[in-house]
Amino acid sequence: MGEHPDRKIALITGLNLPMLIQAYTERMMDASAGVEKVVANIMKEAKQGVRVLPEKLQPIEEGAAAPVAVAQGAIPEGTVLGDGKIKINLVRIDTRLLHGQVATAWTPDSKADRVIVVSDNVAKDTMRRTLIEQAAPPGVHANVVPIQKFIEVTKDPRFGETHAFLLFETPEDALAIVEACPGLITSINVGSMAHSTGKTMLNSVLSVNQEDVSAFEKMRDLGVTFDVRKVPNDSKSDLFALIQKANVK
Repeated sequence: MGEHPDRKIALITGLNLPMLIQAYTERMMDASAGVEKVVANIMKEAKQGVRVLPEKLQPIEEGAAAPVAVAQGAIPEGTVLGDGKIKINLVRIDTRLLHGQVATAWTPDSKADRVIVVSDNVAKDTMRRTLIEQAAPPGVHANVVPIQKFIEVTKDPRFGETHAFLLFETPEDALAIVEACPGLITSINVGSMAHSTGKTMLNSVLSVNQEDVSAFEKMRDLGVTFDVRKVPNDSKSDLFALIQKANVK
């Protein structure tokens, strides 16, 4: 710093994994961010990233409000919060679901207060469900629910003040919600879809088969738009242009 007084350099000492990931992804989230904003974000993540289970052991900082009960069941059934309708801030299809880029880039970008993984398969898998619920970034709660349960959530007025980021493992799961809840989902970000036998690569992280393409086409016909991006600052790619170019069969 002394040798380069003309440059804006900040040194942060001490380290935990959340702040390391935040530092690595800062430029992906906002390439134009100044050093002041970058440092503030890293310091915030470093502090909030220190967590303990069970959560009741987490010390409450002086002057901080006591944690609010997050279980919707704690609110009497029939209670109407806000306008009684859940808000969908962002929808993403990603085989890896709640991973690093989703936690550190997409979740803050969505400004959601709850990440909801909608999947029958994941809801049955105790290990995956537990890991996802514990991987939520600070200040955001994560839930894994079966498809039918989420349909019920969309009709529950207790979720009227919830701003949700929906994650789907497959386009088929997303289609189930689009068909069951008309108008709820209008756009979907397509992230990564793992390659497997019988699938065609559209780009380095996205592969589909004819069943996937059929699901995308049905959602398109129901008014849903798509964009292909790994992180928020990426340029949007046209999903169907990629499908047409790859000649998926």
